[in-house]
Amino acid sequence: METYHLVNKDKIRSDSYILGILVIFYLIFILIFEIEAIFSMIAYPLVALAIQGFLKIISSVNKRKRERGNKVNQILSGIIYIFFSLWFLGYLISLPNITSKTLINLIAFPMVIVGIAGIIKSIIIKIYSLKYRIINSIIGSITIGISMMAFTSPVILSKSVFLLQIIAFSILLIFNVLGRAALYLSEFGLSLVSFRNLKVFFYIISDYLLQVDSNGNLILDKIEYGFR
Repeated sequence: METYHLVNKDKIRSDSYILGILVIFYLIFILIFEIEAIFSMIAYPLVALAIQGFLKIISSVNKRKRERGNKVNQILSGIIYIFFSLWFLGYLISLPNITSKTLINLIAFPMVIVGIAGIIKSIIIKIYSLKYRIINSIIGSITIGISMMAFTSPVILSKSVFLLQIIAFSILLIFNVLGRAALYLSEFGLSLVSFRNLKVFFYIISDYLLQVDSNGNLILDKIEYGFR
């Protein structure tokens, strides 16, 4: 049976570019923002842990053949990851030297990377739908622009300005997630018109390799990591 693999050279190349840009931008970030640099070394891993917990829960719920005991353990692990991450982040945010401007800068940096990643993937990876590549490029450009504006905002932010920026970043994040989902799904001729296809999107961003057989059926393969 012939299969078409999700991973290809363009995707690997785009991820390499994104990783390189991430390293360069982070070095610039820690040189300019001292407090944010120290805080980011703890905050960003905690956010990544919370995301991992969320993906664990989604993966366990969607996996039909998983044993019941193992499924419950995975869900509980995901909940613990999320709870611990949010609790520790809440504690760090409450520290007196963490200002609203510090939080905005910490949010703006990864949003810049998200925007750049959307543009790079849209330009390099040709197997995605042209329409969604254009849409993601536009969303990415807007995300970068607004995030860069946030960096230049006053050191002391009023509550209304801070709240407005948080709302703007939340909306941008939603648009980026939906845009990226539509982009990835377009490879398989799927769309977000049916929200059931979001399950496929979560499989794509989790540890699963999607294949399409000669009959056009999607096949899931678990990617195993290990050392010999």
